[in-house]
Amino acid sequence: MSRTWFNGALTEGPLAVERGERGLLLGDGLFETILVLNRTPLWGNMHFARLEAAAHELGIGFDRDGLDDAVAEILAGIPKLHHVLRVTLTRGTAARGLAAVGGSSSLLLMLDAFDPNMMLKPVALSSTAIRRNPQSLSCRLKTLSYIDNIAAAREAASHGVEDALMLNTWGNVACTTIANIFLLKGKSLVTPSRDQGILTGVTRQTLLHSAAHLGLKPEERVVKPAELKEADAVFLTNSLRFLRPVTALDREPLPQADLSALVQSLCEAARLQCGHDPRMVDLGKAGR
Repeated sequence: MSRTWFNGALTEGPLAVERGERGLLLGDGLFETILVLNRTPLWGNMHFARLEAAAHELGIGFDRDGLDDAVAEILAGIPKLHHVLRVTLTRGTAARGLAAVGGSSSLLLMLDAFDPNMMLKPVALSSTAIRRNPQSLSCRLKTLSYIDNIAAAREAASHGVEDALMLNTWGNVACTTIANIFLLKGKSLVTPSRDQGILTGVTRQTLLHSAAHLGLKPEERVVKPAELKEADAVFLTNSLRFLRPVTALDREPLPQADLSALVQSLCEAARLQCGHDPRMVDLGKAGR
């Protein structure tokens, strides 16, 4: 099922957007994409805290109580299936000019069914020449300005793969177009650090926090491209896809160590919060 909530109410049909809406005209806004399990936004507080911090940094009005009410309204009575919740916050309408002060911010929520078979699937990557700029706000914050990621994703699709490896302007590994990247090297769980032009993903943070319980040492640091071929395994994390082993880079196979303990840890963390293991695809049978 699909639902839309816009600026105060559930709505059906096309949205009427004001002609001065800065999110549409300038990409002046933020978003979060959240997996919903058992009518519960998975790690929702972490997503909403990230949204609030970014809104504060950019000077965009943010009402946490209002967001919580909107989320409760859009999730009320939905089937107990996998869903994806997209939350979009913009500066709202304003006069022309980049520095123009807007009025009230706009809040848009969209809820859609999500196919759980898209989770945990192995993925091949291609390299892209598009670079992440560690000094750029659009790399560090989840803004609506996604054109670099879009271009890199289209380039990857033209090579017959699903995602692209993105380096930063210093030539170090940053991320992919939609995911954080990890390397498993012995007992070390390695991922690019926050200063490398990455978005600090919610699933990334969850996995890092659980590393010690798995006997792994988390390392957030500079990662050189050559290390990908030297690792025991390379994988991606994403709020919807969870953990995805990387099978190849630029058509060259990558090592494939067992990642089942990491998958189990993430899925157990999700079950503890939402009451369901996200790998269970029949949770809708329990009720509506």
